Amino acid sequence: MQHSVPSTWPNSQYSEYVETTLHKWHIQRLGKSGGKKILFIHGTGSSCHTWSNTVKYLLDEFEVLLVDLPGHGFSKIPAPNQSSLQSVFNGLMELVKIIRFEPYLIVGHSAGAAIAVLLSEKIKAKDGVICINAAFGEFPGIAGVMFPIFAKIIAVVPFSSDLLAGLSKNKERTEKLIANTGSKITKERVNHYKVLFSKPNHVKGTLKLMAEWDLSEFLNNLKNCNSYVKFLVGNLDKTVPISISKKWSKILPKTKYHEILGAGHLVHEEKPYEVSQIILDHLKSVKK
Repeated sequence: MQHSVPSTWPNSQYSEYVETTLHKWHIQRLGKSGGKKILFIHGTGSSCHTWSNTVKYLLDEFEVLLVDLPGHGFSKIPAPNQSSLQSVFNGLMELVKIIRFEPYLIVGHSAGAAIAVLLSEKIKAKDGVICINAAFGEFPGIAGVMFPIFAKIIAVVPFSSDLLAGLSKNKERTEKLIANTGSKITKERVNHYKVLFSKPNHVKGTLKLMAEWDLSEFLNNLKNCNSYVKFLVGNLDKTVPISISKKWSKILPKTKYHEILGAGHLVHEEKPYEVSQIILDHLKSVKK
């Protein structure tokens, strides 16, 4: 069943649905028609709303595309095994071709950074990729073993996502979840996550992506990346250690590393203007 986007949702006036072979995407395309194109890809458990305050500083000059990952936000939950990194990558390649959106720059947050790199390599994006708090590592210790197992169990147990969504309606739980990322965002933005976490399909879609996510092949090949990659991190990130971005910024051949002080995992929601200016500076500085 398709759920319409509420009129109160950020940039809902630009929302539309596009079907590819294996996915049905909720997208928002906005900004200057004919301007340089920028694709934004959110992380696990989020949606395209996460970029709303960042992109508003770019719309006079650029055309931007925001997408909800499969099963997230208002995109449809796909069939089994279609939330994997490779499947999502293939689906997005098909999507940008269908809507004729060839990005100059791809911005990816957390898990979305891996998709952004793969797309940049395939499309040969002229301005490369910006990876915000890139999740280019595995969970350490017992969490690395138990979390994927838990996610897989929850994703296939009937009604489990309804139960978790019901629990997530508790305001304190949502606020605690956000606080655990190391970020402090406004009440309005917390309420956006309350809406998402109260949707059983979003919860199930998030868990499904976690269950099917496997970075082993991606990480094995990452050192061969030829795209220009800018790593951008919030120094208070509690979700993904900033050491991961530091490590890869020293390994990849064409990289820069930038740290924003006083921000956590959702740095682009905490400091949208600063992040937008970093994006602008990046577009000006990349050597063609």
